[in-house]
Amino acid sequence: MLALGTRLGKFWFEPDRPERSYPFHSKWKCCRTLVELAKSDYFEQLLRLPFQTILLEAFAPAEHGWDRVGLPLEFYAAIEREYYEVALHFLRSFHERTLTVVLQNWEGDWMLRGGDKKWTPPPSGWQQRCEAMQRWLAARQAGVAKARAEMGAATRCVVAHAAEVNRVDDGFKGIPTMTRNVLPAVEVDLVSYSAYDGMNGGPVHFWKCLNEIRTHARTGPLFGPGALAVGEFGIPENASPRRIAERYDEALGVMLAADVRYAAHWQLYCNEFANHEAAPGTPVADPSLLRGFWLVKPDGSLSEGGKYFSGLWHRVI
Repeated sequence: MLALGTRLGKFWFEPDRPERSYPFHSKWKCCRTLVELAKSDYFEQLLRLPFQTILLEAFAPAEHGWDRVGLPLEFYAAIEREYYEVALHFLRSFHERTLTVVLQNWEGDWMLRGGDKKWTPPPSGWQQRCEAMQRWLAARQAGVAKARAEMGAATRCVVAHAAEVNRVDDGFKGIPTMTRNVLPAVEVDLVSYSAYDGMNGGPVHFWKCLNEIRTHARTGPLFGPGALAVGEFGIPENASPRRIAERYDEALGVMLAADVRYAAHWQLYCNEFANHEAAPGTPVADPSLLRGFWLVKPDGSLSEGGKYFSGLWHRVI
């Protein structure tokens, strides 16, 4: 990633299952907390690399069951403590370095909906699920904010908390969404958008979705009102091979016009088979067996997106 020219990286950060996120060429020791994972050999090596911004899709063991109704205050206190401790660890460890670490959830609308991805119609009790997500996000945010307040100006590192949405377009169809039914009730530092439903509708629709998020989001003083990131965007080059560079031009134009703070391409290497019913064994050497969400192909060559973004990043450097 660094050789391609980017200084932003996004990584999975889940203590109880790092081997599921990164199973190859690694032997993970058991981690019980976010801090233990941050102190693991692999993440210590990663964090020493010259990234300027690191986005971490974080989920701690203490958070399992966040969507249950009627949880005690101790449950949310444990989550707040978890995020306070890991944020404080980063703020102290990198107090002399200009580094931004963003702790965020994975695609929040899928998390909100649980096993029913469509929500057409929404199930009974959907309002209670939205309220549970609000309390969960508020606990994460409180922990990060507490650590920042404790460190004050004694660190050059910034640790932020983001809430990620992914089904913004559904709100226009009358389906309850995280954007409309969760974000207005909880303040966070940043809202991240896994933006396939917006980007796939073309640039005007993408702009409309970003504006929809900004209309409903409450972001605090760290980045200011309407602070947005695009946590995932990409084009599956084998499944959708036409106008790749032009479509990335359009998407980046929209993000620049909308003053998006960060954007993370999905992904460095593709992890999606072209045919899930006849998935090949791993490692995969033939690029045609994958959907094509990549910057680097299995044979080591750059994809169209890899050439496009590497060219942009090296111009910036």
